[in-house]
Amino acid sequence: MKKLLLITFSLFAINAFAQKGSAYDKFPEDFEMPDTSAKAKYKKGNLQLKTGNWTFDQAILGAINSRDRFNGKQAVRMHQNKENSGYLQMNFDLPNGASKVTFVYGVYYKDSPSIIKLEYSTDKGQTWKQAGKDISDASSKQKTAEFTLDIKEPVRFRINKMSIEAAKKESGVRDGRLNIDDFIVYQN
Repeated sequence: MKKLLLITFSLFAINAFAQKGSAYDKFPEDFEMPDTSAKAKYKKGNLQLKTGNWTFDQAILGAINSRDRFNGKQAVRMHQNKENSGYLQMNFDLPNGASKVTFVYGVYYKDSPSIIKLEYSTDKGQTWKQAGKDISDASSKQKTAEFTLDIKEPVRFRINKMSIEAAKKESGVRDGRLNIDDFIVYQN
């Protein structure tokens, strides 16, 4: 009996260690399902994706070849030149915190760059804190943003695209449309 308990405990410990730092189940969120018709207007709305329910505020699913920057068949496209910030937000918590977040981004077509911030909430979306620095270097070639974190409690994330006025004040950057794809959260 002691041997069986020791083996069981050892397997549990190995499994727990192996999962630390690995991507959460169902990630990356590649925004491939549902198709673009499910979110074709920029008006704020929720959408059920493979990882869970997300809010799209001033964002759609886009799939125009040579204009949208995506891996696979589509990506999120965030609006441009808006008076209010828009966002792409998880409406669910990941239970084991986060050690890292990565996502792919690029400008839509030939648009100007914009300013985006990765934000996180550990109180079910009541308040948000910025993770890392602003991103303002989007171009027509996809880039990967990577944020190293040490969040131990349940957490959710959003990408906050700053309004045109905030973008001008912070960096003088104009506010073009932006694509987001392959969003991955790694367990802590």
